[in-house]
Amino acid sequence: MSKQFHETSENEQKNHVFDQLRGTTSRRGFLGRTAVSAALIVPVASMLVAQTAHASAKSAYHLSYADAFNEIKKDEDTHVSFLKSALGGSARPKPKFKGLKQDDQDTFIELSRVLENTGVGAYLLAAPSISSKANLAAAGSILTIEARHAGYLDAITGNALSPNGAFDKPIAQADIVKGVSPFIASLNGGSDPAAALKNDVDILNFALLLEYLEAEFYDSNVPNFFGDN
Repeated sequence: MSKQFHETSENEQKNHVFDQLRGTTSRRGFLGRTAVSAALIVPVASMLVAQTAHASAKSAYHLSYADAFNEIKKDEDTHVSFLKSALGGSARPKPKFKGLKQDDQDTFIELSRVLENTGVGAYLLAAPSISSKANLAAAGSILTIEARHAGYLDAITGNALSPNGAFDKPIAQADIVKGVSPFIASLNGGSDPAAALKNDVDILNFALLLEYLEAEFYDSNVPNFFGDN
């Protein structure tokens, strides 16, 4: 496992990701120009309908924090379920996490903003290296949902809706790993996310690790701050 997964203090666990990911705009390759092979074909139709079952009927203008964060929570849980199903027996196990439960609502919302913007950057950087058109369409569909989450969170925290201007920017794999590693207690037998991603299976498993983390973050905090609806 990478040396980047080191023991950190409680303060580092809660604050390190802010320092590493806030405003990160590196264009270094998600796959470092490695050749992608062994395409994994997934049912795109499943991804395209996955969000409809729990979509809010309310406009964003009237959306309460409770409604919004419960919707985001369900989206991230759905992303995990979809990627696990798509990968089948190749899906990585869920890591053991630490430091995700937040002490107050403001800190939770700010970390939520950082994680969602990180998700946008991660999927954007992965897209050019995905070999299967079906996988690319599925990843793109998740990307747009992450972007909707990020835009909402940027707005309610007083940040620009498009912090990178008219064209969004990817985040390098190394920067993502460095940012999220303080929240990972154990990879639980899964592959090192810092390793080169050589094919679609590797890429989708890297995405699954991030979705596991986001889902755990919301599952641990949303019921506490906003109830579970």
